[in-house]
This record gives sequence, C-alpha cells and structure tokens, in this order.
Amino acid sequence: NKNFMNKIIKIPKKLLKKVNKDIFTSLSNLFEKKISNHNEIFKYLKKNPEFRSSIFDLLNMLPVLSYINYEVKNIIEKKFSKNFLVNWTYPQIRLDDVVSSKFMAPAHKDRWIINEKKSGYVAWMPLKETGSSLLISKNDKIKKIVKNNYWGLEALGPTNFIRKKINYGEALIFDPDLLHKSDIAKNSRITLQLRYEEIEKNNFRRTVTQKVDSN
Repeated sequence: NKNFMNKIIKIPKKLLKKVNKDIFTSLSNLFEKKISNHNEIFKYLKKNPEFRSSIFDLLNMLPVLSYINYEVKNIIEKKFSKNFLVNWTYPQIRLDDVVSSKFMAPAHKDRWIINEKKSGYVAWMPLKETGSSLLISKNDKIKKIVKNNYWGLEALGPTNFIRKKINYGEALIFDPDLLHKSDIAKNSRITLQLRYEEIEKNNFRRTVTQKVDSN
C-alpha cells in the first residue's frame, strides 16, 4: 500500500512513561548514582564515553520493551493491517547526541534488512518529551548503493529530504521502502524503533538471528 509510506499515529504516553521509568532505574543501578531524566544520561556519557556500549546493551535488554512492542503491534494491526504481525527485528533504543555523529544513520531503506517479498512496518518514536525528528525522502533519487563501514549499506544520489517532526506520544509508521536518514543531533535524543512483519503464506523464515555472547 504505497499510501502508507509514512504516517504519524498516537502512542499512549503511559507506555512511554513505563519505558522511561525502567531506563532511569536500570542506569541508576549501573552507575550507582540516581538518574532521573534523559539529560543526566548524556551528561554521564560525555564524561564517561567508554560506557556508551554498556548503556546501549543494557537499555536494549529491558523487559519493558517487549511490553510496549506488544501494545504497539496491536495498535498498528487495528489501524493499518488486517493481518497478524510478528517481530521483524528486536525492539531497539537508540541514543544520539553531538558526540556520537559517527553512529548517525546514513540514507538507507529498511528493505535492505528484510526479504523483498515481505511486508513490514517500522514504528519510530521519541522517548524524550521534547520529541524528535527524522529526515525522509521527498523524492527517491538513489544513484547508487555503496558500502558503509558501520551501517553496512548507504544510498547515494541527489535525493531531497524533508524533516519530519514526531512529538512525544506519537510514532512515525513507515514501510521498508521509505528512504530516510538520521537528522543532525543538535540536542541529544533517545528514540525507540519497533519493526514488525506480516506472515508469508505457507512460508516463514526468521529475518533476524540472535547471537550468543562469545565471552
């Protein structure tokens, strides 16, 4: 459904509050220091950049993500799809700030991480009350796709992008073929990405494989 390329929907703030509560609680435990808002996370990160990987891993292991993942799945099914949805990827929290510009997502399509025959849905939402934004293509003019050392692949070409503002309590829902990239992080942001796919008839192969810690 090409009309469904990108659409903003409401997400109950009580779900986002539960996620934020567990973010602050888990990091208070990790740092042995009371963390009560998002800005304190980035202050700590600035002083202790070596903790970036630990923070990312810890936040993405929070059980509350499974809860919001399930609730948002139900919302998307009711609003857009008659079909039952399953996980395409695991829920992911992203932290972006001015010191992490090398981790910013270049122009890409999520189609590159899902089979071309599959139908998928991406839900992108800010966890900070100031909201956040994403750059989405106004006209998809990819000239070529090249390798990116961190992201795997990126699109090059004279595509124009528009800034899409997503408020706290909203999610941008888009399909795998939407070309998009990270907005410049003038202010720190914490976002949550959820991805779902429809079940192919008489055929199912898992899109993402979980790996075990090698240590």
